[in-house]
Amino acid sequence: MCVEPKILKIMRQKVWIGSLLALGLFACGGPKGYVIQGEVTGFPDSTEVYLLNGQSNEKMDSARIIGGKFQMQGVLAEEPISVRLTIQTKPVVGTSLLMGNERITLQGDKDDFPNGVNRTLSKYDIQDEHFHAVTRSLLREHDSLVKILIKMPAEMQRGQDGATLLRRIRRLSRQHDSLQRDYMFAHPDTYPSLIKLSYDMFSYSRDTVQMLFDQMSPELQASSYAKRVRLFLNTQPVAVGDPFLDFEAEDQNGNRVRLSDFVGKDGKYVLLDFTRAGCGPCIQANKELRQMVDTYSDSLQIVSFSIDHHKEGWLNSLKRDSICWPSLWSAEDVDRGIITVPYEIRSTPRFFVIDPQGKVIQKWRGYGKGTFDKQIGRLKNRSSK
Repeated sequence: MCVEPKILKIMRQKVWIGSLLALGLFACGGPKGYVIQGEVTGFPDSTEVYLLNGQSNEKMDSARIIGGKFQMQGVLAEEPISVRLTIQTKPVVGTSLLMGNERITLQGDKDDFPNGVNRTLSKYDIQDEHFHAVTRSLLREHDSLVKILIKMPAEMQRGQDGATLLRRIRRLSRQHDSLQRDYMFAHPDTYPSLIKLSYDMFSYSRDTVQMLFDQMSPELQASSYAKRVRLFLNTQPVAVGDPFLDFEAEDQNGNRVRLSDFVGKDGKYVLLDFTRAGCGPCIQANKELRQMVDTYSDSLQIVSFSIDHHKEGWLNSLKRDSICWPSLWSAEDVDRGIITVPYEIRSTPRFFVIDPQGKVIQKWRGYGKGTFDKQIGRLKNRSSK
């Protein structure tokens, strides 16, 4: 009988143990980390797949489709996390997941995205499935109508057929939101309900938000998704007549600046503009704001704050829109809403006028042609009194 030398046996054991550790199978409690395995059809080889953070939209992982398959693996520092898996085709398709450190499989065709993909469910995703089950048929109908609208010739989109289709899509969106809201009130102690509340809390009174939050478990209340809700409950919103709320952020030149650096400087009023790179009305407003920079240079300072999740998207939009006034962005706000929550920014554009003494004297939401003429006209009347 051949006996293996002791040194070879020890080395073989080390390799075996190292392999188990690398796979995450040697630790107590089983695998540590996530594995996402996909089998998809309709995509050419080398098509990229991204895993994006559902809150910040930052890329967490990536892979390429080879032979209809892809795989991602890593470790989540905190779980669960809301993510979006996107496949970089034209147009981009994807699906949302609520996942932890676990193994997930996805199967589907290109046309199955986003709501017809088959996938394994974690304990977190099961909650998410229950959340979406009440609206699944609406989502699928909504998706099919959107695909039809996208494929329509531009003339048809602008015509009666496009308008009719758009009304149906909007009606389905309203029904979807209503059903999700009903689910949140019926099942508040779930991660999907907490995530929805963190986005929709401005639509409810503080008493209602507190009531829903109080019904959540200590685990949910201590999670990262609860940060914005806690801040909302513990912060009074900035109102007309209040002193402005100061904050620190990064400007387009990479400098750390404060809003107070601009308020009252040279006796000027400040127009604080909350904006976003992909917001159509914001882009339209920027055209008029560029004209105002010259027209009101002696009395008004424009300061924009971008709520974009991606710093790169914010900076690219400044070049696209030829922004020639201070524009600010904050990674801390993306994470915790420390600026947008007190200013109650639920949509963009949103504007605040701050007088030279630091008092908020006007605020309004949205933009249309003539908006600034109307609002700045009120400011002139106020100044002349």
